[in-house]
Amino acid sequence: MRKNLLFVFLLGSCMLWAQSPGGVSANLQIWVKADAGTATTTDNAQVPVWTNQKTGGANGIANQGMPGYYADPGAGARPVYRAATAIPSFNFNPAIEIISTNVYRSGYKFPSGFPDNATNALTSYIHLSRTASASYRSVFVMNGTLVNSNPTEIAGSWQSPFFGTQNNRPEFYNEKESGDVLFGTKVINTVGTGVPSIQSYYNSASGGNMNYLFGNNGLEFGQPSNNVSSTSNYPGMVLLMDNDGGNGSNSLTGDRIGEFILYSGTQTPAERQKVNSYLGYKYGITLDQSTPQSYIASDGTTMMWDHTGTGASAYNNNIAGIGRDNGSALNQKQSNSVNEEVTQVVIAANTFVSSNAANTSSMENMQFLSWGDNGLRRSYSVPVSPPAGNTANYRMAAIWKVQRSSGFTQPVTIALPAVPVNTVYLVRSTDALFNGADTWLPLSVTTVNGVSYVQAPNIDFSDSAGEYFTFATFVIGPGGVDNGLRMWLRADKSFSPDRWEDQSVEGNDFTQTNPSRQPVLVPADVKHNFNPSADFGDATASGAKFMVVPSGKPYSANGMDSSVFTMINPRDFGPSTYNEYFGFGGTTTGSALTEANWPVYTSSGTDGNMQVGPYTASTMARVKGKTQLTDYSYTMGGSINYGLDGQNQNVNATVTATNSRTASGAILGSQPSYFPNADIGEVIGFERELSPVEKQRVRSYLAIKYGVTLQQPQNYIAANETTITWNSALDTNFNNNIFGMAKDVATILDQVVSSSINAENNIILTVSTSNNFVLPNIDPTRVTFLQNNTFLLMGDNNNQDLTLVNYGIAPGKIIQRSWLAQRTNNTAVTWLQADLSAYSGILPTDKAFMVVADDSGFSQNVQLISAATFSDGKAVFRYSFPANKYFTFGINLQTYCTQNPQIGTPDGYTKMGITRHTDTQSGWPGNIPNGFIALESKDKGLVVTRTTPENIALPVEGMLIYDTTDKCFKLYNGTTWKCITRTCNE
Repeated sequence: MRKNLLFVFLLGSCMLWAQSPGGVSANLQIWVKADAGTATTTDNAQVPVWTNQKTGGANGIANQGMPGYYADPGAGARPVYRAATAIPSFNFNPAIEIISTNVYRSGYKFPSGFPDNATNALTSYIHLSRTASASYRSVFVMNGTLVNSNPTEIAGSWQSPFFGTQNNRPEFYNEKESGDVLFGTKVINTVGTGVPSIQSYYNSASGGNMNYLFGNNGLEFGQPSNNVSSTSNYPGMVLLMDNDGGNGSNSLTGDRIGEFILYSGTQTPAERQKVNSYLGYKYGITLDQSTPQSYIASDGTTMMWDHTGTGASAYNNNIAGIGRDNGSALNQKQSNSVNEEVTQVVIAANTFVSSNAANTSSMENMQFLSWGDNGLRRSYSVPVSPPAGNTANYRMAAIWKVQRSSGFTQPVTIALPAVPVNTVYLVRSTDALFNGADTWLPLSVTTVNGVSYVQAPNIDFSDSAGEYFTFATFVIGPGGVDNGLRMWLRADKSFSPDRWEDQSVEGNDFTQTNPSRQPVLVPADVKHNFNPSADFGDATASGAKFMVVPSGKPYSANGMDSSVFTMINPRDFGPSTYNEYFGFGGTTTGSALTEANWPVYTSSGTDGNMQVGPYTASTMARVKGKTQLTDYSYTMGGSINYGLDGQNQNVNATVTATNSRTASGAILGSQPSYFPNADIGEVIGFERELSPVEKQRVRSYLAIKYGVTLQQPQNYIAANETTITWNSALDTNFNNNIFGMAKDVATILDQVVSSSINAENNIILTVSTSNNFVLPNIDPTRVTFLQNNTFLLMGDNNNQDLTLVNYGIAPGKIIQRSWLAQRTNNTAVTWLQADLSAYSGILPTDKAFMVVADDSGFSQNVQLISAATFSDGKAVFRYSFPANKYFTFGINLQTYCTQNPQIGTPDGYTKMGITRHTDTQSGWPGNIPNGFIALESKDKGLVVTRTTPENIALPVEGMLIYDTTDKCFKLYNGTTWKCITRTCNE
């Protein structure tokens, strides 16, 4: 009795742990999956035999062709194993990849894979990605010998039932019975994208004629288009990924399979839902929710994702999850939705690692954590107020909601692909409203499989912080303007000839895969104020360059309002009527020049007048060879506003929706017959017309960065809109050749070397935070300002007279060009290089000075700064601007004076002395008038404290030190430390 009881117990235990897809085991014939039965885990290693996970089932044997027409291509064309770390669309799971060889079939043969059974029906599932859309791309073929005209069990009979795709539509093909059969009118929209889907061919009834049906990701496509049915299953051999494209075809190259499942019978809708749920959950596939459906575990009752759950109908986009189901051999420990339309969240049990297999977490059976989102954009576009101590201004429009099994308490890591500029926060809430009362967690940066993520570990969704979450950050944009920003291309950030990465949150990268059409990076130069640019070719069709974004980009819809800003340096205008720089409504992957004129941003005529085609051009002439700030804006149905270096012009035009294909692709650079023949430093696009003050913020950012003088009088303002960085009303005589250095975090402005690009005005001055006037602005050795919102801008009086004028005591002279420096916050030490070589009155033997004063006449609080170096006509100075100051340059200056000593009876005599002399004079030190202490030595000096003011915690009025940084004696006057300088003793 004990033996019998023990036998029954063991048998029951084995039955309990039997595994099958979705727990559906009846009539299972083939179950192959890339995470088991491949005999390898090495990326790109061949898999000659794919072991069937159905006990006793036929294994898949690679590449068995038909002698003659389809010969066995041999070992070189066997499918290969692709590691999860190498393929991003399989949800951290591996796949089998087809290596199709021209002329040959490729895939697996399952001898006797489908038995000659009495059900006369089948149900199949394949998790598959297709790299291209082409005719006759098979998934599997029923190649049984008992029914068709093929006399042998060797692959390749056209009269066998064929299940696959024709272009992007599912197809059943049987030349012997019916020919081509398509299912409904729907298409598989992932064909050609490399993103996998769950494709299922099945019968709705067993016996008699079999009417095949098709489903994709749980969406039923309907009856066959010609209502055809088959009379037999063609039992026997099954061919997986056996291409029937004909001689010369290699159309399966790159196709990948995660899993293939074949049953020899019909399944109920509940059974199909369980298998689809298993595959969808494992591979991050969102099952079709046009009619909401749940993900059901193998026990038939446990909901992995419950479509009837609270709020589920509003958060059923991009569904994914982690969990364990022993009945399906499902153990998904980290997951994301593989939908490519938007950035997807990753959630991992414990630690986020490179693959599901590498995640060593242990989860309990029938425990699940699932999530979906509201389908809104991942852009940070919703204003939010963070709690004290956190810095953020916008959250994502996208909101996620989690569902968990009641016993799921596993700590998880939440990660989001991102290369953050500022701190990104995970915000958790008990509802879909997010504010400072919710839980805010700053995310750290990590890299997994070569992708940058921000992540928050140790999240426990069983706590009280809530099941809703989103992300927030401090959004930056050009000039701090981020609302509606759709593209921000900067040559100093993430440019390569094949891809110019968008710095907005929208990710509208411009690309060019054809080497002959790729623009090239121009190293930083003075024409672009020590910033780089991209060269878009010359004035010939053969030398023209361009980049594109595909249809669906860069704006969110056609017919949008628009504001576009560009920094362009044109080499010439013409030779044709136009020089086209940017256009909406066209795209291409080829090398042929393509039109994008809806609308197009161009120059018109030999003066380079700005134009939004096909509308009226501006009349503002541009300058060849000069970097200028051009902007174009309009509201649909309204007129066009042009801007050139801050100068505004409105033209009477009516912008129509017909000519506004703002989401139908775009071309940056050359179009047929019209070539930029220019360098482009920056391109910015908003899908709305900016307000005047917003334009002023963007223009100020670009003007400072590129050394452009905005039309005067107008102020330069910081990204915060309130800080005036150049006050044009302070002294209107100095609103010329404006340039400077700045740090403004909200617009990623960090300009630390600068000069005016107005070369036509005999520009002679360059400023820097270090003694280097050659290296690019972004060189890592350069010194940045310590404090945000720090600015040092300069303008001059534009006096180009090269005659020197007398100043102070002869032979002192100064130049007639002078500058006004306007300072915001502490700019610390500034280095200035003045190129005085154009002044014939200045000789190499002269001593150069910088003259600083509180007034433009250089008579009030004058300081003379000696040049640190003076060579080849270039004088270099080191100076810390304490506030707004006027300054100029001169030679041989002596502005100090001396006075005769006062005569009369002394007020007192010195009573203390220190001497190194052996013999002191009679009466010393008492004969020294008006002293406190007398020191004397022939070979020793007096050393006072050598330090810097910052090291003196509690200075006392009258305290004296030698400043080792500024190289001068400094006296504390009760308020500040000042260098002791030589002046009149009046």
